[in-house]
Amino acid sequence: MHSVEHWLEEIHRKKQRWTWLFLDLDNTLWDFDANAKEALKELYRRHELHLHCDWHVDAFVALYQDVNAAYWKKYERGEVDKETLRTARFTDTFNQMGIPAALQPANVWQEYLEICPIMTITMPGANAALQRLSERYKIGILTNGFEATQRIKIQSNGFDPYISFMQTSEQLGVAKPSALFFNEALKKARVSAEEVMYLGDTWDTDVLGGCQAGLATFWYQTRNHRALPTGDINLAKSSWIQGGFWVDDMPEFKGESWQLPNYMGRVYDWDGFASWLLA
Repeated sequence: MHSVEHWLEEIHRKKQRWTWLFLDLDNTLWDFDANAKEALKELYRRHELHLHCDWHVDAFVALYQDVNAAYWKKYERGEVDKETLRTARFTDTFNQMGIPAALQPANVWQEYLEICPIMTITMPGANAALQRLSERYKIGILTNGFEATQRIKIQSNGFDPYISFMQTSEQLGVAKPSALFFNEALKKARVSAEEVMYLGDTWDTDVLGGCQAGLATFWYQTRNHRALPTGDINLAKSSWIQGGFWVDDMPEFKGESWQLPNYMGRVYDWDGFASWLLA
């Protein structure tokens, strides 16, 4: 198992070559969880869903989040198309709440897409960090979201001046964690993988995808509920370091050393991490 000292040396060596930062958008820069929750509460109130079921607004939000997450997994695997994802996540939620089809709000999915992307709750320190980092690095946004929706988020939250390009799974026709997705981003930036750092919040799509594509990859993890997708994998925090992130011992898989090349560590603070990148 590698020591913390080894990881620090490796990280600093790689850092000297970075000219580009590739960043995920949802729950890395833009607080998807918080914004979606507020949008869903507004829909609950607007359509007076409490009159048609016994579900409290918080229970509605929690159920929708579970249903939505399951549909996004299907979408990323190519099992459902965009329109099915957009509409069925609401229909399935209402059905599980026991709301008769005749009483389910029509086109509520469209209302959600109009409300949610314009909301402006960002991850703590993300806006200021993005502005600072853009003075030294070129920045690309890599997201599995929909093109128009993600563009609205970027513009509504003031990210646009600091970004060189955005690549979406809808635009490309392939999603993270596919190596093709990351390779296409490298082609757009006209750089090699060694010249790029990638940061994202989701283990399956961001961390594994970035690492396997050869990018130095950090895992943005500020909330305790963002656990690994399986109990077989354990990442033990071994040592705090300055710079808004900590270095993990090599991940262990079923008790044995599980090699994950290009994995750099977990970021917990945008301000500190930006300061380290600029040092």
